[in-house]
Amino acid sequence: MTTADSPGPLVSTSPVRISIVGTGSLGLAFSAALARAGHLVTLMGRPGSAGDLLERGHIEVSGRLNFSVPAGAAPARPGQVSVAEGARDLTLADAVLFTTKGPDLPAAIEEVARHWPGQHTEQTFVAGVQNGVVKDELLAEAFGAPAVVGAATVLGSRRLSCGAVSVSGLGTTFFGEFNAPTSARTERVRAAFVGAGLPCAVVADIRVLLWAKFCNAIGVFGVSAVTGLSSGEIFARRPLALAYRSLLEEAASVAASEGVEIADFPDLPMRSYLEPSPDDWATDMARRALPAGDAPPGFSSMVQDLAAGRRTEIEETFGDLLRRARAQGTEVPRAEFVYRLISGLEPSPSGPREARRPSVDG
Repeated sequence: MTTADSPGPLVSTSPVRISIVGTGSLGLAFSAALARAGHLVTLMGRPGSAGDLLERGHIEVSGRLNFSVPAGAAPARPGQVSVAEGARDLTLADAVLFTTKGPDLPAAIEEVARHWPGQHTEQTFVAGVQNGVVKDELLAEAFGAPAVVGAATVLGSRRLSCGAVSVSGLGTTFFGEFNAPTSARTERVRAAFVGAGLPCAVVADIRVLLWAKFCNAIGVFGVSAVTGLSSGEIFARRPLALAYRSLLEEAASVAASEGVEIADFPDLPMRSYLEPSPDDWATDMARRALPAGDAPPGFSSMVQDLAAGRRTEIEETFGDLLRRARAQGTEVPRAEFVYRLISGLEPSPSGPREARRPSVDG
């Protein structure tokens, strides 16, 4: 575990220039760890949040990681996160990583695309770690498919305040090319993450990985958003674990209809979750769902969003799953039921918000 007493930045690769879009929990955790490891990191936020972070002057990371990193204005330099108040302040980067919430992704993509022309090379890329698979379609529309690298993460984090984030679980972050088993650009970013103390892997079958993460999100979001419980509590309670399993099965059936067979990955053993009978699997999960010592409980991002009165990723996850299921003629009644429930919990006094993609009811 990295602590405040660790002797300086972690040893890493030659500096990577990376722009991170979004000052939420993932953006804060990634940018702080990478900057501390000596990389040239720019963190882009809205003018209000970016201004607040500049005034604070540092990012505080607690939980499984424990350190503080200065945050200041451009130019980016090792050991400090450079804060950009909008895409106009972004500079040439090897990678642009979108960590915004799903509902905010289209606007963020549009802004970055407008101010990032002429910077594309074979070694640069854009990626998004949002849940689901529609994110990569949006990125390809804006930047072109060759510029897009698939990405996902199961790092657990929670934004405490402006510039403060708690890391509850050091889950793996994944990168992968859609049309190649690996590449120099993905391997370089993987080395940067690992050197910064962030578990990371490059996978050859990134589309399968993205669907595995998508299926897990459908199960976890579906149960946690309705109950408000942590992920650990869900698996410890047999009826809730079985509810998760039923949603996982439906999501996997949609993946199969799109030609994707769910597999196991580090921190995402989805195939192993699907192979046993539901009863045997739930019994095993309850037995293994032990308290995590002093580690803070991990709550899904959808639970955090609902508790904070923010828009959720319901359209980008359940809504997109339902649209794909209907296009393929696949029945997903449990997922549709949960979609209706969570949509009704959305904190929108004026009714359902407008989605980037056509509505399920459209």
